[in-house]
Amino acid sequence: MNDVNTIIIGAGRVGNTLALAMGKKHSVLVIDKDKRKIERLTDFSGFVEVGDATDVNFLIQNGANEAENILIVTDDDNINIFLADVFVYLFNRKHVLIRLKDSRKANLVDPIVKCICPFDLSLADFQQKMEEGGNQ
Repeated sequence: MNDVNTIIIGAGRVGNTLALAMGKKHSVLVIDKDKRKIERLTDFSGFVEVGDATDVNFLIQNGANEAENILIVTDDDNINIFLADVFVYLFNRKHVLIRLKDSRKANLVDPIVKCICPFDLSLADFQQKMEEGGNQ
């Protein structure tokens, strides 16, 4: 899988939606340990692997250590932070994005990692819409 340039770890709703969108412009590999989640990717033309992304050897075997773009969107913030560290410090990847449900954990992540915090994004959107008068 040397031609894969984007790795998505986590095949829940967010991961699968990202895979379908990113798959239109990138060669994508989706990894999840839950086979049922992987099987929901019906219209996806990229690659899928069922396995434990916290296993460094598994990541290397699947070329994840060479991918350009890393998107980590599991349901577990602690796993997401751990994997971000693996990709930054062990694999020297520069373009790592993670989802964090608890934005207070963002300070635990290397500054090179981009954190997406849905709670903060929702809060900001609500505040903006309230300031606009709620008409949008």
